[in-house]
Amino acid sequence: MPEAIKRHIAYKVWINVLHTGAQGQDPSGIFTVQFQEMSLARVNIVGNVIDHFISPGYGSLLIDDGSGSIRVKVWSDDLSLLKFSKIGDIVMVIGRVAEFQGERYLRPEIIRTSTMDWALLRRLELMKSYGPPKKEDKITAIPENHPQPEVEPSLAAREAIINVIEKHEEVDEATLFAACPLSKEKVHVALQDLLKEGEIFSPRKGFYQLV
Repeated sequence: MPEAIKRHIAYKVWINVLHTGAQGQDPSGIFTVQFQEMSLARVNIVGNVIDHFISPGYGSLLIDDGSGSIRVKVWSDDLSLLKFSKIGDIVMVIGRVAEFQGERYLRPEIIRTSTMDWALLRRLELMKSYGPPKKEDKITAIPENHPQPEVEPSLAAREAIINVIEKHEEVDEATLFAACPLSKEKVHVALQDLLKEGEIFSPRKGFYQLV
């Protein structure tokens, strides 16, 4: 059995770090942001929702944690992630850092409504680890009012693949395409994404297992 790739840690950091850190890549080619000794591919952010946008095929939140703001973007199959949040809410977002046309944003895996107590606790945690955010370093993203093209595989496709593989010790590609209720193109792209991230591996050509 090939050696499994370790899954990326969801680091807790200030939002402005995601804008100011140097761009990098992990060994499998996943986008990362360099901060101190860490390569940030996945993060765990708590912030206030200051903008909320939904169109038929695209949606976004703009969240702010006092150090800066960043957009959280979803497409088509993943729009349900935004249905429980609104402007003024405090949310926790766990997701991947991405960049498109010069803008860094988050591709969420989880969006969960949180509380003021939890936000204060996270702020104290970050201040202890990294110090308070500096006002002069704050980066504010601009609210948007138009849809964005889809640039990454959907979370729904990723979850469908993992659910199918969980039911079997090993699954071939044809079975995955037949069992996942999404287009073959989305399933294929999501497969490559999960392989890069170390969520699944291929013991032999055309077959997949969970790590």
